[in-house]
Amino acid sequence: MKAQTIENTTNGKTAPTATANAPDTIAPATAAKKPKTVAVPELILDGGSSRTKYYLEKVTGSYQSVCRQFTKTTELPTGYLGVFKIGDNGYAVGDSALSLSGGSVEEGYANDNKIKLLNVWIVGALCTHPSFLFKRIKKSKGSAVIKIDLKIALLSLSSHRKKEIEKAFSNLKFEFDERFFEINIVSYNLYPEGYGAACAAKKLIKESGGKDVKFHVLDLGGGTLTHTPYSNQNGVPRASNQNSVSGAGVVSITEFFAKEASKGDTGGNIYHFSRIKDALESSAVSEAGEYSAEIVLGDSTRDLGDRLKSGLESWSREIIGVRELLRDVKQILRKGERVYLTGGGFKIAAVQAFITSYLGSELVTTLPNPDTVNITGLD
Repeated sequence: MKAQTIENTTNGKTAPTATANAPDTIAPATAAKKPKTVAVPELILDGGSSRTKYYLEKVTGSYQSVCRQFTKTTELPTGYLGVFKIGDNGYAVGDSALSLSGGSVEEGYANDNKIKLLNVWIVGALCTHPSFLFKRIKKSKGSAVIKIDLKIALLSLSSHRKKEIEKAFSNLKFEFDERFFEINIVSYNLYPEGYGAACAAKKLIKESGGKDVKFHVLDLGGGTLTHTPYSNQNGVPRASNQNSVSGAGVVSITEFFAKEASKGDTGGNIYHFSRIKDALESSAVSEAGEYSAEIVLGDSTRDLGDRLKSGLESWSREIIGVRELLRDVKQILRKGERVYLTGGGFKIAAVQAFITSYLGSELVTTLPNPDTVNITGLD
């Protein structure tokens, strides 16, 4: 042990010295603890013409891209998902907008409403995921405005008009469940339609040991069919030359199915559009290639699988944009480039089977959870 002299100082003056035995090495000072960083939640919003999908805090959800606006004199009902107030006006989105009466109705695909009503679609996503808001209500004190920092990733807006988009962010003050909220957008990113699916495809390519420099995403949503080529250089997907056919999504397929269902010996039956839609969504294709789409008629059930197949054939043939786009994709496959299928349309077994068979290539892959991968793929 060495003798060590300890010198204390007080106000710059030296105090009496003391001698003590100290070890040969001096223990390092304890490092100061780093302050905890608070993670800012990110809302991923896929603003489709037919449905608005969102992903927030590992929860996915969606609602039909419909909103009903009420005047300030209208008293809003409580206990409904997606009902809120912005300023003096009340709003309801999704199923609540369809079930309530009064006010005026706007749809996402009409009149550039994806952009004009962007603040409504964002608040609608938060209010159809109420546990996110209730968690913050529980932590708040008194009746003060609840302020929330949020990052946003936007897909499928078909627009890069940043000034208009940023204008929507400036009006994210709303009332929900008799509490007032103010959302501060910390940062935001705009992505092309299907970008989350492209990220998921890139992961599949990497996991399989592939080195595809170029691949393609075919996205079938409620309102559109979209083909996007991607370059995968350095493992980062980059889109180019996106081709969308508006009015060629699942809604259009349902209409062609309904038209075929009204022909022949079934023509005497009048099928409600929602029943046709349900039959389409629950459809199946056997290993032998036989289509099945059952619809309930009173006490009996009728299988309209053959009519569904005819409807899909008419859809792929009679809509010029669909016909040309699918032909382009078939040509791409002949060059040996992979095509990944995504979108809610490919969650429907019969639709997935029909288009996969139509394209006729082993290079076609349906991504896992095609209805949500476009938003979860960004996580």
